[in-house]
Amino acid sequence: MKQKSIGIIAEWNPFHRGHEAMVQEVRARFDNAFIMAVMSGPFVQRGEPALFDSWTRARWAAERGVDAVFALPVLYALQSADHFASFGVKLLVSMGAKVISFGTESLDEDDLWEAASFSLTDTHQKAFHKSLKEGLSYARASYEAMKSHSPFLADELSKPNNLLGFRYAEAILRNHFPMEIYVVHRDMDHNISASETRKDLLLRGDGSLLPSRSAVEAESLMKSGHFTDFSRFEDACLLHARLLSEKELSETGLFTEGLEHKWFKEMGNTDYKTMLSAIKSKRYLYSRLKRLGAQLLLSGRGSSPFTAPPPPSYARLLALRREKSSALRNISLPVITSMARAMKEAGESTRLSLAMDIRAGDVQAWCQASPRFRDGRQEFYHSPVIVD
Repeated sequence: MKQKSIGIIAEWNPFHRGHEAMVQEVRARFDNAFIMAVMSGPFVQRGEPALFDSWTRARWAAERGVDAVFALPVLYALQSADHFASFGVKLLVSMGAKVISFGTESLDEDDLWEAASFSLTDTHQKAFHKSLKEGLSYARASYEAMKSHSPFLADELSKPNNLLGFRYAEAILRNHFPMEIYVVHRDMDHNISASETRKDLLLRGDGSLLPSRSAVEAESLMKSGHFTDFSRFEDACLLHARLLSEKELSETGLFTEGLEHKWFKEMGNTDYKTMLSAIKSKRYLYSRLKRLGAQLLLSGRGSSPFTAPPPPSYARLLALRREKSSALRNISLPVITSMARAMKEAGESTRLSLAMDIRAGDVQAWCQASPRFRDGRQEFYHSPVIVD
């Protein structure tokens, strides 16, 4: 009998004890299910490289109960929250997942379905666009539109995990996917955040918020310099911005409303953070600008593939629990275990997506704190990690 597949969309930057608790709850609820995750690889949605490499993060998840971890293509990972959620859901559905599970601060399944259903109505769309025309930011316009239906839901959707769960439910309804959602409520009294975990590691080399075995390894990685030095990434983004003309910026298709002119004007700043701060506005938030800079760096010159990523066409395996290897036969998409073979044999859209993942991996490797770990083309040298 075919196992039920439970999907998780994750970044695990890095995989901490809160993530472990969520996986354990999913396992308790769906005892015999195949738990598979699609995880952001070299880059994460916030617009920068992950702290640690993809295979290490994927292995930590597999060691703590996830059956298989697949790469979320960078073309999907470096998108706004609504598109990140939509592409992630589409990939999981294409792989055969019947349930998507995620954590929220407070909202449950019924709340999320209600909010998502209302967001797709004409009433919501009219209220949303009216607020935009009045000069409100995207987030504020969304809040005001939802508030016209439910002040409670509007307030609760200001919390990041509630909002992401809402985006997952919205993507399922918009595309008429036969997928259920299963909510795991975060322990807000003992909440662990990925940003707090990264801060502890970067400032003090302290991995105590990770599961014990991962914590020891994470602290060792920090000591050896095998982690992302974000100052190197920021310098790379600033340098790349200076090498492009206004016309070349416009030709990428990444800029709207003349933003490329402001970008070009401010690229002479002494550092990248100052440049983005000078461009930031009510309409263009810092987080959006960071993603734009990362997309620009990875795209190079010409039309950017981030403007219209291809639909899901493959599942690239990063880590697998050996006992669940037979479940790979039930994955609906071709499973990629060799980058070299895939780049030779795959179709054009798959090769385009994989080529961007290779480039993202090269940038992350270049940003490593120690020169010992800056070798390029790592995507070709790593096989999926098998966990016993």
